[in-house]
Amino acid sequence: MRNIQKKREPTSLTSYRAQPNGVYNDLPSSVKQELRESLLREQGSICCYCTSRIKRETMRIEHWHCQSRYPNEQLDYQNMLAACPGNKGHPPGDQYCDARKGDSDLTLNPARHDIDNRLGYLGDGTIQSPATAFDGQINKVLNLNISRLKSNRREVVKAVQQTLSQKPGSRTRSQIESLISRWDSAGIDGKRKEFCSVAIFFLKKRLGRA
Repeated sequence: MRNIQKKREPTSLTSYRAQPNGVYNDLPSSVKQELRESLLREQGSICCYCTSRIKRETMRIEHWHCQSRYPNEQLDYQNMLAACPGNKGHPPGDQYCDARKGDSDLTLNPARHDIDNRLGYLGDGTIQSPATAFDGQINKVLNLNISRLKSNRREVVKAVQQTLSQKPGSRTRSQIESLISRWDSAGIDGKRKEFCSVAIFFLKKRLGRA
């Protein structure tokens, strides 16, 4: 996960919400299309939870507060995020992110809370949080430590370590800050690097020792 800065909602959603008795499940396809594109741009085409690459054709529009228990927020753009397919349709133990979360609640929202400073990573790719309740939700609600995701994060850790060791001697603060900037920026296509928050976490740790 990483902090998400919400932008202005699509005008088509604003117009639809102004209609009486409008509900999310009746959204015209054109409005949903604009929603998907807007959410993808906000997040740099990475999932709101696992930060893997997502595409317009397969992404899920996630309601942080579920529609069934929070109907007043079903058309609230601030409540919407872009999520990966998360192995939807597979056994629950193999699902993750929005597919696994379903109607469960989370204590932290990457678009409302300072997620960047409430998460940490281990060298084996484990994601964890010092906030006890949220740490439990990472595993039980979102299933973010499923082997596939841990393996992907572990590869990012290795890539960071290899980059830092390419030149003999210690990297300077400016060199590490430059690497952080590269991992923290979207490319010219607007896409962020997958699992960028993992790289940034370990680079910041290295920066603290520089």
